[in-house]
Amino acid sequence: MLSVFSGKAIREADRKAEELGVSSLLLMESAGRSAAEEIKKWLTDVRGRRFLAVCGKGGNGGDALCALRYLGLWGGEVRAIVLGKPSGAAGEEYRAFSASFPEQVQVVENEAELNALRSWFSWAEIVLDGILGVGIEGPAQGLPRKAIELLADFPGLVVAMDLPSGLLADSGRIPGSAVRAQLTLAMGALKPCHLLPPAAELCGEVRVVEVAYPPAVWRNLESLAEVLDEERCSALLPPRPRFGHKGTFGRVLVVAGAVGMAGAAALCAEAALRAGAGLVHVLTPEPVFPIVAGLIPEALVHPGPAEPEGTFSPAAAEEALRLSQGMDVVVAGPGLGRTPGPAEVVRALLTENPAKLVLDADALFALAHDKKLLQRKHGELILTPHPGEFSRLVDAPTEEVIPEKIRWAKEKAKEWRAVVVLKGPPTVISSPDGRTFLNTTGNTALAHGGSGDVLAGLIAGLWAGGIPALDAAALGVFVHGRAAEVLTLEHSARAGLPSDLLSTIPTVFLQLERF
Repeated sequence: MLSVFSGKAIREADRKAEELGVSSLLLMESAGRSAAEEIKKWLTDVRGRRFLAVCGKGGNGGDALCALRYLGLWGGEVRAIVLGKPSGAAGEEYRAFSASFPEQVQVVENEAELNALRSWFSWAEIVLDGILGVGIEGPAQGLPRKAIELLADFPGLVVAMDLPSGLLADSGRIPGSAVRAQLTLAMGALKPCHLLPPAAELCGEVRVVEVAYPPAVWRNLESLAEVLDEERCSALLPPRPRFGHKGTFGRVLVVAGAVGMAGAAALCAEAALRAGAGLVHVLTPEPVFPIVAGLIPEALVHPGPAEPEGTFSPAAAEEALRLSQGMDVVVAGPGLGRTPGPAEVVRALLTENPAKLVLDADALFALAHDKKLLQRKHGELILTPHPGEFSRLVDAPTEEVIPEKIRWAKEKAKEWRAVVVLKGPPTVISSPDGRTFLNTTGNTALAHGGSGDVLAGLIAGLWAGGIPALDAAALGVFVHGRAAEVLTLEHSARAGLPSDLLSTIPTVFLQLERF
């Protein structure tokens, strides 16, 4: 799995490497050479291609100068603009480039000198963006900002060294002027800006470039999150005992549905079955009981007390608690409605239910109107909000949540003593002890009402099978996204429905079992 590190952690890695005897120049040479090799793979051939590097005077600029020197040595036509006089390791790279291509580098000290080199931008096919790196903490200013603005009009390809200049390494926010790249070469490791929107939209394709850090550098360096992949998820998938039976693989109760939203209960229940649960019960309001029973014949469906409008009445809380006895997992919320009855059902399940609990959709709406419930004693809990639902839970605007999803999920998982699945893209899955995953599978086939109901059921079914809460949530999210990818191999994403996902989930599990 790939790890995601903060900018501060990467700077600490540089410091530790120097303590171990690997100089900043050696690291820069390693990064620059690896970046040039990645660019060569990306373009297939660099001979005769016209490259311009726009470089700051710090480490990011030194990486770009090093990469450009190799591209020139391999047959590319190269020019470099350096914003100010570089020093340290970047100064060494500047001198090395000047020795190889003495007439093809210009140091500029002000905007007038930069404007005089506009013809170099017109000459270039590909620009290497090495203006700013992970050290900035606010909007680009002065000469770097002017260079970024010039790049905004560049019609060719832009390759960002580590991150597009103007972005903040640790956030998805775009604080000011920023470069839009077609390829971003993440030096050594991913940073949050490579994955979190809207910043990630400026990164284009992201490839991690190996840098020759001593292995000891990473041992005590704390990552922010791990990106889920097939290898990790295959390891999370529990085996199916040869002599197992329906009682072996867990019991799930789905508390869901209302008039007009019977499909939510059916989607959630079938997903729990597709995840391997042996028995799935559904409690749904009496008026939609026959509809749900007809949609999912494999489930045991129970009618619950209902109000005239078709949602649960408060009396349904007692029935939900009765049915939860003997269950491994209860999942509540899909299509539940937002009246007092569903709110009472959620309150009872959170405070009195003996089973593990997954809360989704309208259950989260109920929590947002009674936030003290999350502070009270409760059992094992997984919450699955999308950013809008999460913003109601934390009283923060959605536009503030999305670019800081990693931080928010980690903080609230600890505070609420719950696994938080802050849905994506990308989805962040965090546990109370700080362990955090990011999931990048999925596509816009998931952008339909009902997709979240499928996810909630998947997580509940996996959790009922006996794996820990964080692993069940991570595996469910990965499979959900990958099912959308499998679906769109032969179907349009715009036409793929949540019910279609249910038919591709078995293929995804088979791939993981065979990995």
